[in-house]
Amino acid sequence: MGRRRRQKIRRRPQKRIPDVYQCPDCGNAAIKIELFRDKSLATVKCGSCGLEMTIDDVSSLTEPVDVYGSFIDKFYEGDKTEK
Repeated sequence: MGRRRRQKIRRRPQKRIPDVYQCPDCGNAAIKIELFRDKSLATVKCGSCGLEMTIDDVSSLTEPVDVYGSFIDKFYEGDKTEK
């Protein structure tokens, strides 16, 4: 007599937070974020177009995704005031 076969469990891989982000100026995925937690600073640099900005409000719990969000906010805020 045959026996029942066990079904394989398919697991989806967990989504990862990216290391390189998209630049709002040139559109390439070339933004790299460096965190300096001891100085409470973060540097955002684009390797493609050379865009660079320093973010001051960094705490011990801040992640690169949070810094990228505040960078995008400041970029578009400054873009609206110039026009």
